[in-house]
Amino acid sequence: MRQGSLVRAPGRHRATGASASRGRRPAWLGAVVLTVLAVLVPLWLWQARPFDSRHGFGVDSPPAGIGAAQAPLGAPPTMPGGTGGYTFMRMQANGTDPVAYDPCRPIHFTTSTVGLPPSGDALVREAVATMSEASGLRFVDDGLTDEAPAPERDPYQPDRYGDRWAPVYIAFATPDQIPRLAGGTVGLGGSTPRAAGDGALVYVTGSVWLDAKAMDDLLAAGRRDSARAVVEHEIGHVLGLNHVSDGSQLMSLTGGAGAGPADGDRRGLAILGRGVCRPDL
Repeated sequence: MRQGSLVRAPGRHRATGASASRGRRPAWLGAVVLTVLAVLVPLWLWQARPFDSRHGFGVDSPPAGIGAAQAPLGAPPTMPGGTGGYTFMRMQANGTDPVAYDPCRPIHFTTSTVGLPPSGDALVREAVATMSEASGLRFVDDGLTDEAPAPERDPYQPDRYGDRWAPVYIAFATPDQIPRLAGGTVGLGGSTPRAAGDGALVYVTGSVWLDAKAMDDLLAAGRRDSARAVVEHEIGHVLGLNHVSDGSQLMSLTGGAGAGPADGDRRGLAILGRGVCRPDL
């Protein structure tokens, strides 16, 4: 209706205040809507993007303590004598302790079927067994996965791996899939840390990317020990070891001599195997 078309009977129109409120929702309705939103929105956020007291809303992580035992699952070996040093990938804020995996829960790992060479999964299992023995950390083989190599990997993939941290991922990849493998890099490895309740960092999962062609060439040339040393070297990075300048150590830039971890590597791995149990993560 156009303005001015409304005719009011003299003496029968309402006061200005009453007329202004005509057609509006009752005042209490807005309060009800706000109350409903205050209840439903947090509930939706809880279901869609859970609240985590360590990180807040929007951080994907499983419930704390999944797979945790009351005590370390393995026994780190006595640190050997001999020569050779070690360095760590990352240190805690105190500058003294290295970031490590929780020894009270197993480190699950999986091998990608994408680009997997013949007997490649057996090669991976051999390397994992060596590094498990040297660190005292317990590994669990989750078998093969069709997860494709990618530069960025979500540490929590419940649709694929269930309600837990994703297993350590090992893949034979190409530089097209993992650009950092370009330029003659044979392998890459590392782990993802998360903060426990007191701020201490703990590794929760990791990745190993192996250059598929370089590994194929080593295996075709009968250099299986060298190929296994590459995998062991990268698993060393996953567990928390960094490079050293000593060419006799597995963690040297050249990958060692193919004889497995040397004394310096084993001392570093024994320290990493003595991490603190963190059921709150």
